[in-house]
Parts: sequence; structure tokens; C-alpha cells
Amino acid sequence: MKEESDSSADNKDQQRLDRMAELLDEIAEDNTAVVGAINRLLDRQEGLRADLIREVSALREDYSGSLVYRALKDMCGELIAPLAAMESMLQKADFTDDATIRGHVESLAITLRNVLSRMGAEKIPISPGEELFDPNRHRCVQLLTPESSPFPSALPRTIVRIVEDGYTLAGRILTPAKVEVQAEAENFDPASN
Repeated sequence: MKEESDSSADNKDQQRLDRMAELLDEIAEDNTAVVGAINRLLDRQEGLRADLIREVSALREDYSGSLVYRALKDMCGELIAPLAAMESMLQKADFTDDATIRGHVESLAITLRNVLSRMGAEKIPISPGEELFDPNRHRCVQLLTPESSPFPSALPRTIVRIVEDGYTLAGRILTPAKVEVQAEAENFDPASN
């Protein structure tokens, strides 16, 4: 009987081991299926990521092109009125009245200044007679001796006259201001003018 019970216990153990082996095989198959599904999802995710990168890049190009177009469109739209006014003045060709001409020119200057302002351009502020020349913001068009300067007592390298305003856009120089600068009296060289 002991042999029967040992044999029966061995048989039950074997059945349990067989059942565990079947369950492990099922788990392995399920894991293989899950790993395959995860790999397919990862592949799909990589494909979607690549598509997204291409779409974002295309959108950036479109956006950049749109911004350039919009800026140019706005600038052209702003310049149409002053151009029409200048063409009207030329058609009338009445250049005998100085006050009328001055009024038209002042009006055009105000309009163009407003166009620059609306586009975000700002005039570079300069204090003639006080501010020193800065090659990053100014372009010297002439050196003046103290005798020919409007500020004869200004220090050398001081801006003494603004010839043409300079402008910045978003804090960056669009065009430097053209200025005349005080020279040192004893080192003045007229050939450097």
C-alpha cells in the first residue's frame, strides 16, 4: 500500500509538474505575443514620431514664410499711401509754394516714421555734445575740429552732429546712425575726413 500511495503521490506530483509546465508554456506564449505587440507599437510610435517631426518642420517653414509674407505685405501696405501722396505732388508739379512743399514733405516724413514705428523699428537715441562715439551704434562720416564743431568744448570722440538717424529692430541694429565726431585739436588730419 505504501508503494501505491508513493506511486499515487508521484503521479500527482508529475501531474502538477505537467500542469505547471503547460501554464509556463502558455505564459511564455502570452509573453511572446505581448513582446511582439509592444515591438509593433514601438515601431508604430517611431513612425508617428518621424511623421510628427516632418509635420512640425513643414509647419515651421510655412509659419516662417507666412511671417515674412505678412511683414512684407504690412510694409508694402503702409508705403502705398506715402507713395500715392508723392505721385500726386509730382503730377500737380506746383513747386512754387514753399509752404505747401514743406507741408507735404513733413507729412511724408511723419508717415514714414509711423510706418517704421508700426514695423517695430526704433530710432537710436543720441545726445549730441554729450554722448561718445560707439562704433557698434554709430558710423562716423566726418571728424570735426573744435573750431568747426557746434560743441567746441566737447571731449574728443564725442558726437557733435547727427547726419542721419539710425534704427534698431528688436534691439538689433538695422542701420547705424551717421554722425560727425569731435576730433582732437592737435591731432586733426583733414585727409581723414
